[in-house]
Amino acid sequence: MSDTKPFLSIAVGDTSTLISYMVDDQVLISHTHPIGYKHIEAEGMSIIAASKFIDGILYTLEFISLHDRIPTDFKLVSPRYARWTGEVIENASYTQFYTSGAPISVTLEGIIDVPLSYARHSQTIHSFKL
Repeated sequence: MSDTKPFLSIAVGDTSTLISYMVDDQVLISHTHPIGYKHIEAEGMSIIAASKFIDGILYTLEFISLHDRIPTDFKLVSPRYARWTGEVIENASYTQFYTSGAPISVTLEGIIDVPLSYARHSQTIHSFKL
């Protein structure tokens, strides 16, 4: 058995976001949320974009909370919009979940460079851990 804490793995693509709940290096829950970078950019990184993005994370956390406590330490590695994404996650309301009084904390672990996609039909998946 691994000593690592459970975490969310989030892979943000151009048109969708894959959210997976990882425990002991195994995926226990996986959800594909139909919001990606194109949607966030189309909304101008506004409150509406933040709400649409966080909906997928909250949906996944609600499912996790049926079986386990939600993770409260989030680690974020993102090639684009790392600060904005971290603030959206950290500032969201998690009052519906029992967290033993621990606040949600997002740590930016680093920003990686991902080559830009030049073909309209290709999609690059960007991933980070929560």
